[in-house]
Amino acid sequence: MDTLENRLTLWYNELKGENFPLVGKKNANLGEMLKAGIPISPGFAITIRANDIFMQESGIKADLEELIANKYRETTPENIASISKFAMTAIENSPMPPALEKHILEDYHRLCETCGVKDLPVAVRSSGAVSMPGQMETYLNIRGDRDLSQYIRKCWASSYCVEALTYRINRDLGVLFNIGVGIPKMVNSKTSGVIFTNNPLNGDPSKISIDSSYGLGEAVVSGLVTPDSYLIDKITLDPVKIIRGSKEIECVYRTGSSDIIEKEVDEERRKVNSLNPEELRQLCITSKKIEKYYGKAYDIEFGIDADLEFPDNVIILQVRPESVWNKKKAEKKTAEPADAMNMILKQLINGVKFS
Repeated sequence: MDTLENRLTLWYNELKGENFPLVGKKNANLGEMLKAGIPISPGFAITIRANDIFMQESGIKADLEELIANKYRETTPENIASISKFAMTAIENSPMPPALEKHILEDYHRLCETCGVKDLPVAVRSSGAVSMPGQMETYLNIRGDRDLSQYIRKCWASSYCVEALTYRINRDLGVLFNIGVGIPKMVNSKTSGVIFTNNPLNGDPSKISIDSSYGLGEAVVSGLVTPDSYLIDKITLDPVKIIRGSKEIECVYRTGSSDIIEKEVDEERRKVNSLNPEELRQLCITSKKIEKYYGKAYDIEFGIDADLEFPDNVIILQVRPESVWNKKKAEKKTAEPADAMNMILKQLINGVKFS
């Protein structure tokens, strides 16, 4: 029976948020957003099961288990580095089982046909069932069968980088770890950036914060540029404050190859805001919709696609719960009943003093 649990790939429109054990959280979130009417780039997910099949049929899992048995007795930096080097080298250099590769490439060809582009450029995004922010790799502008197969293996291998291994070991998550991989159509971003559905500086829920710059989101996320910063009133959607960034470079993809290049932004474009008023407003409307759907503040990555007309060009790339202020809010809610109970107990023990 072809249940979701048995599948090697799943399209985003087949997924819900609860399917994260099958495809990882990023992929499951994209499926959930699609169901909520949020605009995302078309694509599919390679399941965690597919990663496990690759590890078993290639023999890497058995070799890795043997190495772990010898090295994991002492979790020294040297031992972690040794496990990481072996696993990453083996995964990147081992060919995919033919049946698995055929299945994945058939779905890639279907995506190419859907978008009407031969050798469609796609992103190859890591997606773990356990949140490990910034620990695994995403690759952009990957096109063609050979490169796609190579970068999927590089993405799988990134779950064994030293940082990811150390993160898991410190949290008792284990060494062996399979991940899902997202294959969305590459957004030809003329502008991209990040949105917080609150003010990340003070947690103010009445504001929306947006950072944006030209080109692909790598420039903003990795801190390569000083982006434009917008603070928006969540009710009126009017800007409260706009700080124009220097935006010296933009990351763009090289036409005809799987490659990202940095390009200097000319002086005139630096002097202009990277988002126009209608794009800014649409991003705010969409981010409010995401926050309302999930019921909490969210951190959102977006791209404005140069190949599409407004408002279809406003694409959400990925979302995750905002980490700092959501946590503080949850801690406060937990603490408040305890504080109230302590006060009542104190009054019962000491009595209430009347003036």
